[in-house]
Amino acid sequence: MSQFLISDDVKNLNVTNIKDNLFSYKYDIKRLSAYFERPTEELEHFYSSFKGEVYENIIYELLLEYAKTAPEISKFILKGPHQKRDVSQNKSGLLIDNSNQIVYKASYKDISEFDALFFTKKEIYFVEMSTSKKTASLNKRLFKKQALLKVLFPYLEVKALIVLTKGSVGLNNFPSYCTIWVTKDFDDENLLKELIAKKREKKITFPSEKKDAKYVEANTIPHSNFKYFQTLKWILYTARSNKRFSVDLGFFNSGDLNLYFDIYTKLYVGFIKIDDFRQLVEDYKYEVKDDKVIVSIEKINQKTYGIVYYPKNKNGQLKRVKIDEKGINIKDKEAEGFTNAEIKFMLNVLDDKFILTLNDINHINKNISIIKTT
Repeated sequence: MSQFLISDDVKNLNVTNIKDNLFSYKYDIKRLSAYFERPTEELEHFYSSFKGEVYENIIYELLLEYAKTAPEISKFILKGPHQKRDVSQNKSGLLIDNSNQIVYKASYKDISEFDALFFTKKEIYFVEMSTSKKTASLNKRLFKKQALLKVLFPYLEVKALIVLTKGSVGLNNFPSYCTIWVTKDFDDENLLKELIAKKREKKITFPSEKKDAKYVEANTIPHSNFKYFQTLKWILYTARSNKRFSVDLGFFNSGDLNLYFDIYTKLYVGFIKIDDFRQLVEDYKYEVKDDKVIVSIEKINQKTYGIVYYPKNKNGQLKRVKIDEKGINIKDKEAEGFTNAEIKFMLNVLDDKFILTLNDINHINKNISIIKTT
């Protein structure tokens, strides 16, 4: 049984004591002014997103109050309008980003975002909130967040508090470390109209100051040092260091590597030449940078691993190529995404000793079931 039970205020979304603070959060309402007069499908999308943001802020404000009276909670991280502005612009660590959210950054890029974080004596809880009735994608995102926190706080047990609305499906599919809270539906249209109207006035509002010994700034929390790109490099070098095998698949079976698969999704093991790649994907007509198609082992789902290729074309476009029994699947990757940053790093790391042949690829495919999930 969870040690944290939902309060009546949270269950009923009681904003009586926290309403004024909701006006202090940032909202993008440019396209919403006309929603109530002339709703369109496009505006409905923006309105739904706005509604989800307000719901998240309501839950966060109510959790701040909840933490005060919960004796088990020792620290609660401030965010949004409550945290002090961090002018140091640290490139890595547990920080507050430009949108005032709690994030873990590596080399200025957000690895993961947390709706809220709080601590007990022996545990760290991350909080996820959603107004969507479908929970499959939310459930999938938990693996990365939990794995990252396990690396950052190895001395604490990592748990999650999931806050959903009435009628959400798939509640029994969440991992055992999750506590599930279910609130009433958020349908306070008057509050949403008031928020939009106040933001249109462009008046700066300040929240009531939160004073409690439990409230802490994100950048004051000590945690283990996790070097994102250096860890990728260490994994590459270790996987290729076994003299018996071109890629040591047994290396990927440890508990630590399972955590890294959840954080990165894919781990890089070398590259093949474009001519070899075209034997696998015959109609791939693009020229690739440095004649290297990067090879990764990817966690396809919680039970399956597979080889995924990443050719970086000379025109700058990065492709994701997966070959399986269903055929060849090619997708474009976002130019500003994390995978692009990883591939840029790997192209600088991968020299000729990391080349893979088609025989090596066949060996990996034949034996990839060696890698087991935990």
